Amino acid sequence: MFGTSQSVAPRPAVGPFDASDDVSYSVVLLVIFAVALVSVQAVRRARLGRLLRALGDSPIALQAQGTSINITRVAVFCLSALLAGVGGALLVSQERFLFATPFSSTDSLTMVAILLTLRVGEPVSSLLAAAALVIVPSFLGGGSGQVWWLDIGFGAGAVLAALGSSAGWLPRVRWAPPRRRLVTRSSAPPAQTHAQARGPAPRTRSEPATRAGLEVRDLSVRYRGVVAVEHLDLTAPLGQITGLIGPNGAGKTTTFDFCSGLVAPVTGHLLLHGRDVTSLSPAARARQGLGRTFQRVQLFDSLTVRQNVELGREGGLAGSHLLTHVVAPPAQLREVRAAATHAMDLVGIAPLAEREARTLSTSEKRLVELARCLAGTFDVLLLDEPSSGLDMAETRRFGEVLTRVVDERGIGILLVEHNMALVMDVCTVVYVLDFGHLIFAGPPEEAAASDTVRAAYLGFAHAV
Repeated sequence: MFGTSQSVAPRPAVGPFDASDDVSYSVVLLVIFAVALVSVQAVRRARLGRLLRALGDSPIALQAQGTSINITRVAVFCLSALLAGVGGALLVSQERFLFATPFSSTDSLTMVAILLTLRVGEPVSSLLAAAALVIVPSFLGGGSGQVWWLDIGFGAGAVLAALGSSAGWLPRVRWAPPRRRLVTRSSAPPAQTHAQARGPAPRTRSEPATRAGLEVRDLSVRYRGVVAVEHLDLTAPLGQITGLIGPNGAGKTTTFDFCSGLVAPVTGHLLLHGRDVTSLSPAARARQGLGRTFQRVQLFDSLTVRQNVELGREGGLAGSHLLTHVVAPPAQLREVRAAATHAMDLVGIAPLAEREARTLSTSEKRLVELARCLAGTFDVLLLDEPSSGLDMAETRRFGEVLTRVVDERGIGILLVEHNMALVMDVCTVVYVLDFGHLIFAGPPEEAAASDTVRAAYLGFAHAV
């Protein structure tokens, strides 16, 4: 672009230290590489590293915890650009003259092959990549045989990488000291496991709700002209569990997606604690107190159960500011750990704390997702088929947990559920949808006795 200037790129010289020769400059490169490696490892162990791994696993779940993922993406882009800029400056000083030859398409493909062969994301992988790119070819020497050896090496590496992704042939290198266990004191009441759980005192379903929770007004959603929800109004106040039931395709999950900010309505407004939050992003709604689980479980599979649950509280603390994405004060870390411990004890998954989420069964994943919500500061929860995958005993204990949490914390829950026994046991009011239209609203006993509901949801026909 700028001609064929032959100006020599300078090398650093600080006081008596002069890196003009190759040996001295190699020392400079090693020092800068060590600083970069330590810095990246520090970021990985900090809050930003946890957010990045969660973002890679499930962006939608991270938003639901209150994290503005665009801030997370900008943060990692800036960090990557910084490292790339420093690397480019060092490369220019190393080559002394900048030509197009070192940037051929063949070299780019070689780098891509190395990245695909190695485990991307581990800091030590950068050392292995450098060895594969520079040191190994230098030992092989020149000549026509070098190309064949490189082809064989890349082919074998690709096969091992493919096998390693499913069978674990390639060991994962972890360069981090053991995580210290923090002992915290919390003002929260001692947690109880399922075995210690006591059923809550009976509640009167006719008791009026006095505190505003979540309110949907005149909601209509269409997908390419197909009606998913039509003119729906519902209220899920604090202090009770409200059911949203109906056959598959009735519009229940669409309603949840609207409440979470994932679906744009044709018409409709969402009020949270009496405030219109329709224009807010999913993360902003979560920071206002709206938590959610998903019909298809959304966990951070590369993280442990404890780290998943901790992000229920830490995601909201990270929020929408760059500084809070990067820096976590010790007091916040203690708060996060205490909240996660209490939530895991409450749900009964404390023994699973150090297992990776990807290794869990479906029922265990459901409980982890609930615990993540309970660890947060949410006071309105949207639970989408949370008992799916649970057996009868687990479902019964699950219902006990829900009612106890509502009684202790005064939160509101909007529950989508196909297990009618659970709905009858825990819900104060139920709304019934059929093809996007509200066909019933009232106590669950009346819903079970309604001919309209029985015909639409339970599959019974009217008597002729």
